[in-house]
Order: sequence, then C-alpha cells, then structure tokens
Amino acid sequence: MTMSRHRVLVGALLLVLLPSGCVTPTVVERKPLPALTMVDAIRVSDANAALVTATVRAAGSVDGHFTQEGRRRHYRLDGVLFFLAPDFVRFDLKKLGDRQLLFGSNQEQFWIYNKQDDEYFCGHQGDPEEMPPELPIRPDQIADALGLRLIGDMRAADGAELVQRVVDDAQQILILVRDVSGRPVVEKEYWLDRYPPRLVRRVVFRDENGVVEMSSELSGYRRVEPDGPLLPYEMTAEWPGSEARMRFSVNKWGLVPQVGPTGPQFATPQECLP
Repeated sequence: MTMSRHRVLVGALLLVLLPSGCVTPTVVERKPLPALTMVDAIRVSDANAALVTATVRAAGSVDGHFTQEGRRRHYRLDGVLFFLAPDFVRFDLKKLGDRQLLFGSNQEQFWIYNKQDDEYFCGHQGDPEEMPPELPIRPDQIADALGLRLIGDMRAADGAELVQRVVDDAQQILILVRDVSGRPVVEKEYWLDRYPPRLVRRVVFRDENGVVEMSSELSGYRRVEPDGPLLPYEMTAEWPGSEARMRFSVNKWGLVPQVGPTGPQFATPQECLP
C-alpha cells in the first residue's frame, strides 16, 4: 500500500468515527445545593463534629511564615496534633525531632513553648487578656481553625447570638456577642459549604472593630474510620495583623481513645504550675 493511499484511508476512517463539525468538550456545571435553614445547616455540621467522641490525632507537615522585626521568616516543620473536645489541645511542632513550638490547653489552662526564647507562656482558659497580642497562633483558636467546634454550643457562650448570611457557595453562620457598650459585634464566622457534604470550609475570627484576626481555609475532607467523622487534610490559616501564615498538611488522622483528658498529652507543664 502506498503512503498516499494509507493517508487517504486513515482520513476516511476519522471522518466516519468523528461527528461532523467542531467537537466541544462537555462541561458539567457544579451548582450549589439549596440553602438550608440556619438550624438545619448547624445541625448537619455539628452532626459530623459530634462524631469526634474520643481524642483524635493528626500528623503531617507544617509550613508557613511569620514576621519578626519587619522581616519575614519562613519555616517547615513536622506537626502532631491531639484534640479532645471541647478544650483539650496539644500541637507539637518539631524539626528533625527537636521541638520548636508547642501549643497546649486543657480545661483550666493554656500554654505556649517557644524554643527561640526557651520559655513557656502560661495562662488560664477564658481569660483572653492573658494571651500575648504578638502571638500569631492561639491555642484557643486551633480547634475552631480545624472546624472541630460544635457551632450550636456557642449560643450559651456569653449570651452569643447566631445569625445566618447566605452567599453563592456558602452559608455563613455569624456568632454575635455584645461589646462593653452593649453593641452587637461579629466575633466569629463559620462558612458552611453549599456542596456535599456541607462541612466547614472557612472560619474567621474578628476583633471588636470587625477586623479579621484569624481566618482558616479547610479542604480535603476524608472519613476517619468507617463510621467516624469527616476531617480536613489541609488547613491554611492566616493572621493578617501579625503577617503570619501556616499550612498544616495532614498525612493521617486517627482515633486514639486511649488518650484521655488526664493523659500526659494534655497535662499542664511543670513550668506553668504555681
């Protein structure tokens, strides 16, 4: 068979197999689900968070930057997080096995260890005035930043009021509290995805003037254990005021029920005891 005849046959075959005219790839438009009532939206989100009935552990890599004396400094560390609802947190950041930062809390206290200064900062739960303003990562915000708080429980916190705002892709649950003058201000925002399975995609903390203190983006949700919760495998948090950013890429979540509230992971460090 000559080369020219071969080309003719191939061309004829393509004409038979391909439809006439230009072929446009089919684009499936992803549409958000209908908005739920605020009560139902909170119920769906809290039903997932409520499955965290024991301590959970996450291990992965942590990278980001912070600003010190006007200079941006980057870091990449190994991170291990323990969480037991509602207030037990341990977030240990190490480099080559050497601890660089430690954030922890239990029902009574919280603490931060910084290797650079080789010292602990300690405070008491419910007393934000004890938290140093220059600290970018706050132990009391870690559970919120990972979408692990029960939103419905916040109604009882300091007489908070919950309202809803619906946008294109999310249902924003706004937590309103009263300032010293009695004026309602937005303290937190939980953005619930309007795509299945309707989980927390963004969390925002604001100060009394409405300025963003911290925001986190959550993605890569996967189920932990067959009947366990869906937990995020990617969390990116930013603190605009201190020009800090942190990304926690989780390699594995796991349930560790053997770690209880009295476990060493949540014990107040000796440095914080009177």
